[in-house]
Amino acid sequence: MKKLLLLSFLFLFLVNCKDNDDVNPDAMDCTEVACTEIFISLMVTVKDKDGVLIPLDRFEVIDRKTSEDLTPRITFDDFQMARQSGQYPLYDDSFVSEYQNTKRTILFRGFINEDKIAEAEYIIETDCCHVSIALGDTTITIN
Repeated sequence: MKKLLLLSFLFLFLVNCKDNDDVNPDAMDCTEVACTEIFISLMVTVKDKDGVLIPLDRFEVIDRKTSEDLTPRITFDDFQMARQSGQYPLYDDSFVSEYQNTKRTILFRGFINEDKIAEAEYIIETDCCHVSIALGDTTITIN
């Protein structure tokens, strides 16, 4: 009887052991996470101190660590809408599969003519499904 009990405990112990015990316990396993179908696009608004929206001639989004150009590719019409609304795309869910469970520091830069008039830094978190802003103000106010 004692041998049967001991073998049962040993069996349960072996069944519950995992090969990935060295994996960071804070990292989420995304293989079984159910994500919503929503596509998140993070935006920034550029305005002056009086609240007037500023139409940029161009903007760029750069990875702070690697200097990779992450500027969203948008159509001419979408860029014109961004200029009218003062809201420019910053980062979106297209990066989720490559950067799951990471944080990334990026820079947004806005230009009129060739003069840089706006710059802001953001820390972007990517979980299993979506991106979000962990640090940084989505409204850039130009003095």
